Order: sequence, then C-alpha cells, then structure tokens
Amino acid sequence: MTKKLANSIANLLFADIEEIVDTKNRSGLMWYLGAGRDAALKKETIIEKSIYDPSTYDIVCIWTPVRDFAMSSAIRTYLKRHEEKFPASLVFFCTQARSWAEITFHEMGNAIAKTPIMTITYTSKDMQRNAYQESLKQQLIAFWLFSNENDSL
Repeated sequence: MTKKLANSIANLLFADIEEIVDTKNRSGLMWYLGAGRDAALKKETIIEKSIYDPSTYDIVCIWTPVRDFAMSSAIRTYLKRHEEKFPASLVFFCTQARSWAEITFHEMGNAIAKTPIMTITYTSKDMQRNAYQESLKQQLIAFWLFSNENDSL
C-alpha cells in the first residue's frame, strides 16, 4: 500500500522516487510479525544503498507503513543514514490500519530533529478502494497554493 501511495504522489508531482529496500526478507506471516516487532523495538536494519541524495532537493517526502505504533525499520535506518542531509521542507506520509499516524510522525521527526511541513495519512481501506486519490490531489493542491502564497509575502 505504501508503495502504491508513493507512486501516485510521484506521478502527480513529476517527482523522483526511491524505494527504501530492506535487505531482510519481510515476506510471509512470521517475517511480517518480525517486521512489526523490529519497528516496535525501534530497531534499525540493513537497507540497500540510496540512489538519490536528499540534500539536492528542496522538498523530500518520506512514506512509511505504520507497524506497531512505529515507522518501519527500513525508514528508521534511512532517516538515520541521511540525518544531516534533509532539507527544511519535509512531508511525511503513512499508510496504516488504525489511527497511529501522529505517534509515527512524531517519532520520524524526532529521529532527525526536524518537523514536517505537512503530514498525510491514509488507511488500508482508503488504499484498497482507491478512495485516497481525489483527497490526495486536493491536499497537494492546497499545500502548493499555501506555499506559493507564503513565498510571495
């Protein structure tokens, strides 16, 4: 689901996209449960080398699934690896089954000592029904209008 959301946003914004790949096998029920445990215990993991340098962008969007009230271990590792490289303008997105997004966004911001300029959350149900697409367009348009309005002040 998170990958689906990331691709939708990248297509809408004509943006570069990079999948953060955990080298640990996370498929199957036992591995899935292990991923939740690792996230809850705030463990890092081994991820593939990044293609893009976040310091070369004005805005960086970071997506994560919420696992046991926490960001994924792969995103935690990515944030720590690039901690000093993120621009001031960060947008956090998450996909979740329940309402744990605020805890996750707070944790993400604390990991790199930055506050996002925008957060967007979608539930598993929204993603399965494709109910997120119109809402996503509206939120991104509102954000773009607001940020351009502030630039002209």
